[in-house]
Amino acid sequence: MKLKMNMVEGTEQVIIKEVEMDDPTFFDETVHVAHVTFTNPKGVAFDYEAELYLGKTYGDKKATSGVIPFSIPAGGTKVVDFSVTMPRLTVPTDTYHVYCTVASGGTTIVVYVSTEDVVLNVGPAINITRITWD
Repeated sequence: MKLKMNMVEGTEQVIIKEVEMDDPTFFDETVHVAHVTFTNPKGVAFDYEAELYLGKTYGDKKATSGVIPFSIPAGGTKVVDFSVTMPRLTVPTDTYHVYCTVASGGTTIVVYVSTEDVVLNVGPAINITRITWD
């Protein structure tokens, strides 16, 4: 599945073409990788820092990839992988928006939010605390 991204604010210094994920429904506390395709539409190379996170609102980081630095040459394209551990749920099912912020030179230039939410379900778990014999 490809999650298309809509621009919330920013400039045209970098373009996020698409975010690829296998399926937007996951179990909580599992690790998944989003593959984001970035394009530098300018005639000069730039260094960037990007972060992909799940949240209910902008800035509400329930799960994050952390900040990942990368460079794109003038007119170039690059796929960047963002590994995210899904948050632990306290309800059976929950949904989160996917955000991607991109900065260059310490200034945020783009904030994107996905057009589809990630749906999380509580995954099965069990603890065996003791085995006794008669």
